[in-house]
Amino acid sequence: MAVRHVRARGGAVTSDDWRKVIDLGLALANGAELPQDPELPALLRRMAPQVGMTRADAESALGSAPDTAALVKEIHRRTREGTYRLGRTFGASDLLKESGDRAGARKVLEDAMAAEVVPLYRAQLQAYLDHVDDLDDT
Repeated sequence: MAVRHVRARGGAVTSDDWRKVIDLGLALANGAELPQDPELPALLRRMAPQVGMTRADAESALGSAPDTAALVKEIHRRTREGTYRLGRTFGASDLLKESGDRAGARKVLEDAMAAEVVPLYRAQLQAYLDHVDDLDDT
């Protein structure tokens, strides 16, 4: 069952969409050819805005197989790097919060938010920011 994550400029995106792009990116990185999938253009049109790209970027990349492969790789790169970036940010924020430096924890999150372009990651950062001052249950 696909879980809907975000409804942003590109339309509804599901967990299956994220998984497909990740799998395609990994396959291309390992030397596979871009599959001839009639649903691929619609998938890339939905996913491009989710990683901070414009629909125009996606449309122009769909004109040729090499450009489409490059688009898949770029969406995959932004997803992978964003995941790592969030993990580092949340870890740093948690360490600061645990040491009693809530202002420092907030600053780490605010700095990440200021630089983040991926809507899903911005939403996750905002959720963390919304609770940075909460007392821990430990």
